[in-house]
Amino acid sequence: MIDWVTDFLTDDILSTTALFTPAGGSSKQIRTCFALEVGDVSLGGDIVPQGIIGQAGCRSLDIAGVKNGDTLVVGGVAYRVLKIQPDETGWTTLFLGKRYQ
Repeated sequence: MIDWVTDFLTDDILSTTALFTPAGGSSKQIRTCFALEVGDVSLGGDIVPQGIIGQAGCRSLDIAGVKNGDTLVVGGVAYRVLKIQPDETGWTTLFLGKRYQ
């Protein structure tokens, strides 16, 4: 893994602590760069509403085996993993939706 990933995640301004819980697994704290953005939510038709989409960037090693539906709690709010986008640098971006109980 290249050094910028570790540097990025140890900076308290750029990153935060989150609680990652794989389905059926044990929770663990990880460091993540988290953001909420407005984006299009495709429902498969001509109407494309906008919604709030969470994104969490983290070290791939910290979330090894992550699957859609796993949970990430950031700032006391639970999110469900909707999409997983790893890259070749050891970084993975998780696209998140708010988890409603």
